[in-house]
Amino acid sequence: MWTFLGQNFLIDAKVRSYIADKISALYKVCWCEALIEIWPGKGSITTLISHISENFFVIEKDSTFIENWKLKIENWKFVLGDVLEVDVDKLLQEKKLNTKKTLVVGNLPYYITSPILRKFFWNGFQNYAGGIFMVQDEVAQKLKSDAKKKSYLRRLLNYAYTVTYLKWVPGKCFKPIPKVKSALIELKIKNWELKIERDKLIEFLELFAPFSRKTLGAIQTMINKKSVCMFSIPESLKKKRLEELSWEDLTLILSL
Repeated sequence: MWTFLGQNFLIDAKVRSYIADKISALYKVCWCEALIEIWPGKGSITTLISHISENFFVIEKDSTFIENWKLKIENWKFVLGDVLEVDVDKLLQEKKLNTKKTLVVGNLPYYITSPILRKFFWNGFQNYAGGIFMVQDEVAQKLKSDAKKKSYLRRLLNYAYTVTYLKWVPGKCFKPIPKVKSALIELKIKNWELKIERDKLIEFLELFAPFSRKTLGAIQTMINKKSVCMFSIPESLKKKRLEELSWEDLTLILSL
């Protein structure tokens, strides 16, 4: 079932310990009050992190998980369902817990990595404190804050969070061995004032991202042929592509 769902089980004890330590450290640094693990698989990480929080939630799609682990972990709440469909905000509110004080972690099925990250770290404004995830290495390289090429999703995540590439994880650490390389990433909420309006950023990305291979000046010209472009591109930035823009560049464009 799990191979069908896209998950590979982590079997390396050293890597599991490394992940648990990173989760514990981030939980403390962010002064969290709740911890959520999604897609726990066989529970190899679950047993190592269940003690970290008094408010420990596990969201799992496979009903056999609760049967395997209900007698081994006491201070937790099990939620059966697809993480993309579960109303996690409501779940926390019912327990009078703050989403901004909640850490989310998991070994993500690679085919739905983007939807999961969007759910917790973009659909709302700095909704959660942060997270630690196992993702495809290629994705991790594109999402980290210091990535040279800045993808659409990277822009969205790095708007309110610092994304750090933690560790490359060899295929031999999993069973079955995945066909792609894996890596751990950490998301940590930024503690400074955000200077770019969220809605404006979305509008700009949705307008310019489909033509990301072209320069901003060329895109602006294309848009102006059909309608009036709502964004003014400074002369100094017209020869740049979207992936080359810094946050300072974006701040300048969105402030005009």
